[in-house]
Amino acid sequence: MSGAIAVGAAGSWARALVKISPYTFSAIGIAVAIGVSVLGAAWGIYITGSSLIGAAIKAPRITSKNLIRYVMNC
Repeated sequence: MSGAIAVGAAGSWARALVKISPYTFSAIGIAVAIGVSVLGAAWGIYITGSSLIGAAIKAPRITSKNLIRYVMNC
């Protein structure tokens, strides 16, 4: 009897997925792609900034202001 409940539940999920518009799946995919790219950009900026700050602390004779200006123009 519990097997019949599991099959019915799986069937309802399948029916729900079939009824969702393909445009909804594409919109969700686009939103996830944009979100992941924003998170990746933020992570890259964080890593670059911490590397520049670490370099400025380790070698203070090199001005970090010039490094940042150079990195932002590239």
